[in-house]
Amino acid sequence: MTKVHKLIIEPMTEESFEPYGRIVDYKDHPADHRVISSLPFEVDGKGTLGVIWQPYLGLTFRRLERHFGVTQSFIQMSGSPAVVAVAEATDMDDPLATPDPEDVRAFLIDHTKGYMLNRGTWHSLNRFILAPPGATFAILNSEPNPTQIVNYEQSHTLMYKNLGSSETPTLINLTGRYNTVFEIGL
Repeated sequence: MTKVHKLIIEPMTEESFEPYGRIVDYKDHPADHRVISSLPFEVDGKGTLGVIWQPYLGLTFRRLERHFGVTQSFIQMSGSPAVVAVAEATDMDDPLATPDPEDVRAFLIDHTKGYMLNRGTWHSLNRFILAPPGATFAILNSEPNPTQIVNYEQSHTLMYKNLGSSETPTLINLTGRYNTVFEIGL
């Protein structure tokens, strides 16, 4: 029987999000001059900029992913309030090192700021929209995009050399380790 692991939505602050990445924002707003601040965005290969439309599809999920070659970043451009689920990076050299469901947290995205994930931070494939119709996000990513996706309901993980290519990923069975779905609570 599949277990349901409920996640409580937390505010995304610099302190609460620090184990997973950073908030993309500038604190000082001087009235008399412009300020440009560099951020520690990292990318192996070619950096890419994309746009994601995420419709309202509910608040349950089964999969988390992590990226090895980029500090993947998101900026909400429009739409309804949204949530992202994350877990701290595990050993990036061990495909069996996947986070326990108890280590997954859900954060309300501040639509006035972006967020940048640390390399290897586990995160939900989607942002979860809290009300119809949906939301639009800019995404800073990489090409190629080496990625691991774990399916908690089916207890397996997929290893991609380049997510989004036509390659067949490597399947690693986690032998019934989880049998879990996640549900974000309001």
